[in-house]
Amino acid sequence: HGDSCPKWQDSHSHLPGAKCEAFERYVEGMEEMHRRYGVARAFVCTDDASIIDQLPAVNANRQIQFEWVHLPFDRALFSASDWAIELKLLMATMDRRLVAETTILDILLMSEADYVVGTLSSHFGALAYELSVANKGYHPPYISLDFPWRSSLLSPVSYYYQNASTEERVELNPSRRDFGQRTS
Repeated sequence: HGDSCPKWQDSHSHLPGAKCEAFERYVEGMEEMHRRYGVARAFVCTDDASIIDQLPAVNANRQIQFEWVHLPFDRALFSASDWAIELKLLMATMDRRLVAETTILDILLMSEADYVVGTLSSHFGALAYELSVANKGYHPPYISLDFPWRSSLLSPVSYYYQNASTEERVELNPSRRDFGQRTS
């Protein structure tokens, strides 16, 4: 959730069909995790200050009282303009160290979670989940709000051209081993 949301409307997005989900959908996923596993603590990973501002109100009309955990930093820095964070970094209009530190901390903390509710079309979310699998040695419970987990977001590869045409090809890197594929 955050600065990438407007990009989901772009027909040249890296994963067509992906979209920015409302925070309520994440909360519904957390309620399902609570129903299944009894969890009530949630690490919220976002660059959207409005999401953090909503957290106290989320518990107001619910039976489940979630304990919200998030990194304490001023997210307004990320939403000060309509520019994507990557462009702000290129133009040197935001603190690169803050972006790097909060990104790394969010990914590492998210990878330590006992369960994940998120969007796996996001490279951010997919990386955190894959680190979690690598560290734990198993797939922790997850709810993806868009695409199922795959062992590679890069296969098959979709190429988008300026004339708005699309071509899908299987990745042709012979040195890459996809552990999700079985050989006979």
